[in-house]
Amino acid sequence: MSDIQALRHKGLSISQISQLTGFNRRTVRKYLAQPGIPEYGPRPAAPSKLDPFKDYIHERLQAGVWNMVVLLRELQERGCTGGYTILKEYVHPLRQEAQSQAVRRFETPPGFQAQIDWGDRGTVEVDGQKQPLSGFVLTLGHSRALFCDLATDQTLVTFLRMHEEAFRHLGGVPQEILYDRLKTVVLGIDARAEIIWHPIFRDFARYWGFRPRLCHAYRPQTKGKVESGIRYLRSSFLCGRQAKSVDDLRAQLRAWIAQIANRRVHGTTHQVVYEAWQQEKLHLQPLAGRAPYPYVPEQQRRVTRDAFVSYQTNRYSVPWQAAGQEVAVREIDGQVQIWRGGEQIAVHTLCPGRYQTISLAGHHADIPLGSSGRPQGKARVTIRADEPQVQVRSLSVYEEVCLPQAEGRSAA
Repeated sequence: MSDIQALRHKGLSISQISQLTGFNRRTVRKYLAQPGIPEYGPRPAAPSKLDPFKDYIHERLQAGVWNMVVLLRELQERGCTGGYTILKEYVHPLRQEAQSQAVRRFETPPGFQAQIDWGDRGTVEVDGQKQPLSGFVLTLGHSRALFCDLATDQTLVTFLRMHEEAFRHLGGVPQEILYDRLKTVVLGIDARAEIIWHPIFRDFARYWGFRPRLCHAYRPQTKGKVESGIRYLRSSFLCGRQAKSVDDLRAQLRAWIAQIANRRVHGTTHQVVYEAWQQEKLHLQPLAGRAPYPYVPEQQRRVTRDAFVSYQTNRYSVPWQAAGQEVAVREIDGQVQIWRGGEQIAVHTLCPGRYQTISLAGHHADIPLGSSGRPQGKARVTIRADEPQVQVRSLSVYEEVCLPQAEGRSAA
């Protein structure tokens, strides 16, 4: 704006200055009246449709509701007219802040909490075929005592039995257990952001007297103790480990837990894990000789015509009299039990391989090999052309026909 002042000092009129600088005359007068560089302050933010609801949004985010569809539905029920885009743009920086903010370590009193991880740990080769290898890790929050086990499936029955084995190994049940959002634990979140627990798992937790809890969404640090234990398991045990079978690997794992993992000085607590664990045992809920949770899963199958039942890609024989009938298949303690009504009709050792056929000779003894009831051979059609039929007449008939014709010709 110093150019305007200089032109004015040279005696130019406001109209001439306007022509030379391109500013209109009103602007020229303004800068002549108020010399110097103008200072502009920040423009006030335009009002947002979310302004009346921001306190509620922060409250729901603190409660772990980060699903924008759910949050938008709740806001619309409260009269908000904003859409999905404006809500997403507002929450996005808050989500990034939640992921990057400093984490305060949370230490739990003895016997209060355990943390569980259940997931893939690699593969194992059985009978020349690879199967997924799943690992179960339970860490007591106070002492950092570990229980680990391995399996070739992630079924609910395996998950529950590993819980019970951990309770027996560690000497009791904690008051609460922290989980990821596993399908065997939680089925989903309803429209009110309430957890829909798996009904069998919820009943299992009530049976053993612990409270299940889920990690907060986008906050993996809340399960950091078990995550640290998994890293330790991978680096200290699984790295370079070799075994002849899954059972051999499980035996090695149990020895490693007893001799190394629970005998070390923990890097965070600076205590010997075993010694801290012995003190924490006194605060765990006692097992009191309680029997395992009475859950026996079963699957319905139809027996094939050749008297086999399919289960987990393998085929198991049953008595041939059950061919074509509905049966229930139960897996209990490494056995495949097959029931018809209230009667157990077959039992096999669970086959670790895939696409195998397991047969007991007695099941198919005296199986009939007769007709299946279907017609044998194909229906055939025979087409025959009949010979022409010639009518047989007496010679007198021809004489009666020919005689009048001969007489007529004579008369002529």
